[in-house]
Amino acid sequence: MVTQTVSKSQPFTASTSKKLMRSYEVPLKCVDQYQREEINQRIRALEEQQLALLSPQIVRKAETLYHANPKEGFFTRKLCKEVGKSPNIAESSFHWLHIALKSKRDKEKKVQKLLNFLTKNPQQLVEWMIFGRSPYTESSLGNFWKLKRRYVINLLTSSRMLSDSFWRKKQKTTYIPNNLQFNNVLPSTTQQNLLQALDDALFYYTNEFTSLSILTKKQQTFLAKLQLLKKEQQIVIPFLTSWINSPQLSRWKSLKTLSEQLAITICKPTRKLFSAVRQIIVFTLFDQFMQSVPQLVKGLSITKVVPLPFKQKKKGKLPIKLLMKKDYIITRQGNAKELTMQVKKQGWTELGFPQKGKKKLTAQILFPHKIQEYLNNGAEIKLFQVSSGHAPSYKPRIDVILEGTLSCFHSSTLIHSYLPFISGKNQSILGIDINRLGKHMVSFNTPVKLPVNLLLLAEKYTHLSDKVLPELHIGLICKRKNRDTFGFCKLKGELNRVYMRRMRILREILRLLPPFLASVIINKRCKTLKIEQLAVDPTGTKGALAKAIYTMPDSLHIYKKAVWLASKELGYPVNLEYVSPAQTSSIHYGCGGTLARSRGHYDLAPCTRCGKKVNTHSNAARNIASLPGTRLPSL
Repeated sequence: MVTQTVSKSQPFTASTSKKLMRSYEVPLKCVDQYQREEINQRIRALEEQQLALLSPQIVRKAETLYHANPKEGFFTRKLCKEVGKSPNIAESSFHWLHIALKSKRDKEKKVQKLLNFLTKNPQQLVEWMIFGRSPYTESSLGNFWKLKRRYVINLLTSSRMLSDSFWRKKQKTTYIPNNLQFNNVLPSTTQQNLLQALDDALFYYTNEFTSLSILTKKQQTFLAKLQLLKKEQQIVIPFLTSWINSPQLSRWKSLKTLSEQLAITICKPTRKLFSAVRQIIVFTLFDQFMQSVPQLVKGLSITKVVPLPFKQKKKGKLPIKLLMKKDYIITRQGNAKELTMQVKKQGWTELGFPQKGKKKLTAQILFPHKIQEYLNNGAEIKLFQVSSGHAPSYKPRIDVILEGTLSCFHSSTLIHSYLPFISGKNQSILGIDINRLGKHMVSFNTPVKLPVNLLLLAEKYTHLSDKVLPELHIGLICKRKNRDTFGFCKLKGELNRVYMRRMRILREILRLLPPFLASVIINKRCKTLKIEQLAVDPTGTKGALAKAIYTMPDSLHIYKKAVWLASKELGYPVNLEYVSPAQTSSIHYGCGGTLARSRGHYDLAPCTRCGKKVNTHSNAARNIASLPGTRLPSL
């Protein structure tokens, strides 16, 4: 096999000595469909054995052993002796259990830090008690932990629900279910209390903001909302009193609905009053909650808030891990080193699937050229993971885990396939504007056409999202109304398959983007790539905006990988910088006027000063390229 060669210029040496592990799916070549189904059935039987080992008793023993020594080798050997199982399928099962316990320990530390944060911020503590969420807490901890906001939201809501369960059992004297139970009945209040809370909130934030020299736009808007609610207090107070004194299925969602109704009632339908209304609720219930909640939080058992792994059987299967040092019931042709050499020479290897009382079945694993290239670059086979497939194909899934440095996983094949289609002058600084999937998903400050394969994938994604999925959802509702159980189950399966297909398309787009961006950087001889500092999150958004945010290629890893790939080819380090996204899409780069970004003017918008129709995406990329940036660390 002939591997792709890199540029002859002096190679860019980055700090890539740390070893990584990458997973790749490899095809299993069977003699016929009957053999494939038989192999799949044998793998499924092994998966059931593996899952049966994760009983609550074994998980509790495993937790004790993990606290004694968290090293996986010691943990697995000791647990096999404790439960009296031979290190065969058990070792694969206990590998996943070790990962789950490690995740549990990490989550326990995060929950402890979360509770420490809430005890130091009483308003956020009350918000968490009432709604199970707190926007300020979400953004603060998300930035501190460098995690996406969705993770912190899930951590807040799950810890609140499990805390509620613990308090009902252990703190019956202090914790009153009728008053503090999550999403149930809040402490009753009167209109007079709410009126006082509105005055207190307005007084508190007015004094807090007057101490600041300059108010941000958000602070000014929030204060204006409180003043508006104070002005319309005759309408607002009865609404809020009724909401507090009534049980709700979800306090967070119902308050959003209430805020929208209030805005319509006071003839301000476009005003978003949710944050201001939420603060009034917090001020109203603050004194009652702070009498008992701090003591409850201090006595909260973290181990009860974070449940044991596999307590509830999750949908899906655990793949069977095939270690190279053990003789598993799925056999291989040698250890990791021997397999690596074998695949380098012939590009395939064999797996054996024996079963007691039946003939041993063998099938070939074919390694694609890309994986062979990584092996020739110095990567090694670490292990295999095997899992069974579903009807109608019954195709088993085989994943190979490769280990090596970042340089081992460098491939220039895609980059060189894109380079001939990119033309134009050299550009030392490139700016990128990030948008929804489509022909403007990434726009540069210089004309660059997106490759055909990316555009076709974006069209397929849009077709599935806008046409296929809505039709399937409508059909599902009709089947449910007609009580057609068989048709409903069949359509439900098709819906799941379409969602999986759409997810794979999005994943493929995100895989192809770094080589394309790298090819543009190489062609333009770029030295600095600038992107916006975005923290896009579809949480709380609706309709087209949520879809656009969900499909935006905003992952920082995409751009870091593109810069790394380009640096390897160019022979010098390309800098990655981010700039502030403020007004990059609304200011005309040519004359400095404002673009009228009203409904229907997403891609082309007129300038209010010069009257020209401007491509908003390339205009934003030019603004990004012209702004001062902050350098980001490389991969």
